[in-house]
Amino acid sequence: MKLFSFVCAFLVAASVQASMIYNDSLADIDPGIANGNGTLDIVKMEVSHTDSDLIFALTVNGNISTTDWGKFMVGIATGDSAGTTTSDGWGRPIYLDGPSGDMNYWLGAWVDAGGGSQLWSYNGASWDGPAALTSYSFSGGVQSLITMTVSRSSLGLTGDDTFYFDAYSSGGGGGDSAVDSLSNPNVSITAWDQQYTSSGTTGLSMYTIPEPSTAMLLGVGALIGLGVIRRTRRA
Repeated sequence: MKLFSFVCAFLVAASVQASMIYNDSLADIDPGIANGNGTLDIVKMEVSHTDSDLIFALTVNGNISTTDWGKFMVGIATGDSAGTTTSDGWGRPIYLDGPSGDMNYWLGAWVDAGGGSQLWSYNGASWDGPAALTSYSFSGGVQSLITMTVSRSSLGLTGDDTFYFDAYSSGGGGGDSAVDSLSNPNVSITAWDQQYTSSGTTGLSMYTIPEPSTAMLLGVGALIGLGVIRRTRRA
């Protein structure tokens, strides 16, 4: 009975959750632009999913509890609807040019005044929003964590989907650009209002959500490898 429960729990976990970690270079912010005591310096992003949600967990190299004027954003190109390369949900000079479609969703978050987050979607002509995320949280420390959880259905991701994305840090001004970009190991901008575009040239990240049946097979394979489930041979 205990073995059966363990197998069931393992397979359920395998079918609803996967994660990828995307690392960024440290100190890749132009010296002429303030880095917010490190809070604008992106360290990494962990992306995971459940049956219903996508979770974006961003780590930055500073304490957002003491320096809290930074803004943190994610641009997403699902390829399932018309996107744009000339705007984003907040009207900042940050764009995304994807290989199978351009930016059609935008997650924006802030950590000052108690913090908050928004979801924006592009309708082919303009941005709709703001809508609420499933959840949003952040915690300070030597390195700080900003976590944005958004429903898969709100992004039109309901099956075996692959999408492209990039994460950005920026200043408190509405016209501030991408001080740091997760997918670019180099300096992203040299002036606060300089246009920045995530692309095949500057860098893009990709995440794939497998079908539950695929994840289940991977879980079974892992259990066989662990010897929990034994291979059987025909006589």
